[in-house]
Amino acid sequence: MRRSTLWKSGVLSLLLLGFALSVTFAQQRTVTGNVTSVEQGALPGVNIVVQGTTQGAVTDGQGNYSISVPGDDATLVFSFIGYRTQAVPVGSQTTINLTLEEDVTSLDEIVVTAYATQKKKDLTGAVGIIEAEELTAMPQSNITQQMQGRVAGVTVTQDSRPGQSGKVRIRGFSSFSNNSPLYVVDGVPTTDVNTINAEDVESMSVLKDAGAASIYGSRASNGVIVITTKKGSSSGIQVNYNGYAGIQNAGPGPDNMLSADEYADLQWLVYENEGITETHPIYGPSSGDPTMPAWAADTKWWDEVMVKNAFMQNHDLSLSGGNQNSKFYASMGYLDQEGVVLSNWYKRYSGRFNSEFNIKDRVTIGENLNVVHRSDNGTGRNGDEGTAVMMGVYRAQPIIPVKWTGDPYTGLSHTFVEGDWGGTGIAPRLGNGSNYVASATRNADDGWQDLRVFGNVFADVKIIEGLTFRTSFGGSINNWYQRNWTGKTYEDSENTATSSYNEQGGFGGEWTWTNTLTFARQMGEHNLLAVAGYESGKYGMGRNVGATHADYFSEALTYRTVSNGANLVSGYSNYWTPRTLVSQFLRADYNFRDKYYLSGTVRRDGSSVFGADTRYGVFPSGSAGWRISEESFLAGAGFISDLKIRGGYGTMGNQLPVNPANQYYLYSGNPADSYYDINGTTNGSLLGFFPSRIGNPDAQWETNVTANVGFDAVLFDRKVEVNFDWYVKDSKDLLFAPELPGTAGNASAPSVNVGEMHNSGIDIQLIYRQIWGDFSLEANATFTTYKNEIVSIAEGYDYFDAGGSRIGSFNRNSVGYSMGQFWGYNVLGLFQSQGDVDAAATQDGAAPGSFQYDDIDDSGAIDPDDRMFIGNPNPDFTYGLNLVLGYKGFDLTAFFYGSQGNDIFNYNKWWLDFWPSFQGQKSTDLLYNSWTPSNTDATVPIASNKSNFSTNQVSNSYYVEDGSFFRLKNLQIGYTFDQAVLGNVFANARIYLQGPNLFTLTQYSGLDPDLASFSDTFMGVDEGNLPAIKQFLIGVSLGF
Repeated sequence: MRRSTLWKSGVLSLLLLGFALSVTFAQQRTVTGNVTSVEQGALPGVNIVVQGTTQGAVTDGQGNYSISVPGDDATLVFSFIGYRTQAVPVGSQTTINLTLEEDVTSLDEIVVTAYATQKKKDLTGAVGIIEAEELTAMPQSNITQQMQGRVAGVTVTQDSRPGQSGKVRIRGFSSFSNNSPLYVVDGVPTTDVNTINAEDVESMSVLKDAGAASIYGSRASNGVIVITTKKGSSSGIQVNYNGYAGIQNAGPGPDNMLSADEYADLQWLVYENEGITETHPIYGPSSGDPTMPAWAADTKWWDEVMVKNAFMQNHDLSLSGGNQNSKFYASMGYLDQEGVVLSNWYKRYSGRFNSEFNIKDRVTIGENLNVVHRSDNGTGRNGDEGTAVMMGVYRAQPIIPVKWTGDPYTGLSHTFVEGDWGGTGIAPRLGNGSNYVASATRNADDGWQDLRVFGNVFADVKIIEGLTFRTSFGGSINNWYQRNWTGKTYEDSENTATSSYNEQGGFGGEWTWTNTLTFARQMGEHNLLAVAGYESGKYGMGRNVGATHADYFSEALTYRTVSNGANLVSGYSNYWTPRTLVSQFLRADYNFRDKYYLSGTVRRDGSSVFGADTRYGVFPSGSAGWRISEESFLAGAGFISDLKIRGGYGTMGNQLPVNPANQYYLYSGNPADSYYDINGTTNGSLLGFFPSRIGNPDAQWETNVTANVGFDAVLFDRKVEVNFDWYVKDSKDLLFAPELPGTAGNASAPSVNVGEMHNSGIDIQLIYRQIWGDFSLEANATFTTYKNEIVSIAEGYDYFDAGGSRIGSFNRNSVGYSMGQFWGYNVLGLFQSQGDVDAAATQDGAAPGSFQYDDIDDSGAIDPDDRMFIGNPNPDFTYGLNLVLGYKGFDLTAFFYGSQGNDIFNYNKWWLDFWPSFQGQKSTDLLYNSWTPSNTDATVPIASNKSNFSTNQVSNSYYVEDGSFFRLKNLQIGYTFDQAVLGNVFANARIYLQGPNLFTLTQYSGLDPDLASFSDTFMGVDEGNLPAIKQFLIGVSLGF
């Protein structure tokens, strides 16, 4: 019995042991893989440990490893000195390949500057950095608008039209005519970065002061933006896809437009205010109530002109890889953006291929190639009277139907039948605007397209250790074509009698050849970086040709060729005078113990746009830095992780304002100006010539002298970073074209060096990073100020006006003031009675309910001497705040941008708040809030048909409003999937929802306070500005 029991117990124990062992071995399995880094390729010696155990492995010389794991719940921890430790859940995976990221602080970040790279901690100049992720976070069609608010010292004004650039200004203004920065893409200078796909950008550095930028000499006066595109790596093949799609909306539009009935009531109010009795051609006798004709509509033109839920999509696919001897990066991009304006659209197809190859041990060759095809059917910009907002909304009365739907009706010059376009030609007093929907439909097949190839080829030769020679030849070639159809109209009060067609095309190009010799060596505690270079280039090459014909038998699309028109309107062909530049430069950066820094640059430029005696300019700079945190007297300041103070002084130049032909006297001939019937036949003329340009061979470089003092601090265990800069920038020898005497005829005035300008301001960037368990936060704030002052213009010139309108110029550029300030009469209020008029200074057109102007000079009469500066479009400061919150796989990003203290000249009021300012749409303020004898607290002048000095004929402060705003530029929430979920299919995967421009806080009464601007002497004026576009997008990012 006992033996039987023992036998049974033994068998049972063996069974239980076998079961336990089988379970254990069933859970235990082997995971293999390879560990690499982008910089080094395969990483040997990486430690891999099963989290919570002592079980581990180490990668071999090729980065391979093999490790046994206990089950699906295991997590592998990868660690290596100099790289970030990463934990990867195993799940069901049997192969885990990993790319480790370098564990560098922001101070150790490599920054691409002028002709070299440096660690951020070694910079002595003022350099701002924009991360690639910050650019791609904003779904814009070009990278200039994606820069807004990202870098202290950089001001960007938006343009909501698809495919258009924002206006970028670095630290205010340096010139009267051209303040655009220089862009350098992979070492190639350019002024056009619209073809650059943000997904291809690796990094962007903004060189703001002379210490950082003066090595670019004559092109650095306005600052330099250095863009580096992505390159391949030696860590194997990587495939990435990024795409988003969604809808766009311009919002509900203006909320102060009249309905058709309200418009009639306003006409009756005008009658009442003026004591007029008549029979209105539309509404009937003014002695009774207005009556609407049978054909009357109540059109909300904003809803007709704007496209609700305009579609937008963007797709980018990239492939990169390589080994120790060769690397490549290739990408394809497709952007399709339907505009929010009817018939407006933009498309871009882009391709990039970057590669480099190591030849033996000392020679590397490569290329960076960008091929882009762009096309669009554009829409008018802010300041054009024919835009969708201005012509389509502000100049169209609500009574006008978009299309005729009633019985036949005889209008001013056309009998309207079912299906015809409605318009101002239906009846008298409907104004002289056009039906924007009709125009956009007729012109829907207009278009522009451009093919641009941009890039460079290069070779690096390592002569000896630390000494490298590099040569790069690059540039761009582009071909463009455009067609524009103007159809004849019947619906307007002022019709286009014959249709016309314009077709044009052209080509252009530029090239730059750069050769540098770089010496970089660490010698004990001494570090030296020196660069010597020679550069030459030719820019602005090209030609164009075009013609316009009119009077077409058919308006069919296939019939639209120039040759099919009956009459030649114009034909032209132009040759673009290029400019050439030859340069030599030197740069040296030295530091001792990573504590004391000295840097110097000098560049000599020669330009073809100047005469022989002034052709060459020399632009030196120097800067220094002191890492004060390394000194013993700060050893006890534990909260300071790093602190460096720096300063710089130098000169930069500018040649962009000069016409390439400025130094020459030019002569031209055309029938209007120089053909003459010299034989007296009365039926024929002979070709003559006239001076078309007066030359100035003595013009020279504009010079910008800049001083900069700042500090960089890293505090509280590297959680806080502060970058501060104070600068002074004096621009001298500014080029200005003074008015010529009448004896010069039609000749263009030359640019002469006469002006001077002063700028000063501060740039601040504050970064805070914190991690609490699964939560993380990064806050990045920027703050920018600039104060601009015109010191002098020219002998005999204290000011010049810029821009134009129905009531003259709004912007005056005057000595002692900043660029583009508003100029006009200061409105004290409205005259309340005839007694007020009699007691005030004499003023033409003064009457109860009209403007009362300030008698500035106390002369007793309002005259031009009483005009004053009434506003300033330049902000007191701008700011940006980017917040990134993370929790496990979730991330939330909110980017805010604001501008404070800038004024806006709301020229839209001239069209909407004054009855005699054309017979278009009017505002509800004019109907309900205008002055009447019983509404004397009004701020809107009396509704009257009187147009004079005291109502709507001059610029005054009534139009000036506070343009300050605070905007949520971007809101994005995303989720990154855990690797255990993705398995071996995807290396990474993320989905996100995004909403740009979701809200704006402002007191400005117009559609949008962030105005598109195309000039620095004429800015801050709202004349039909398209508002910021709200977008609602869904996106995905995948890695394979």
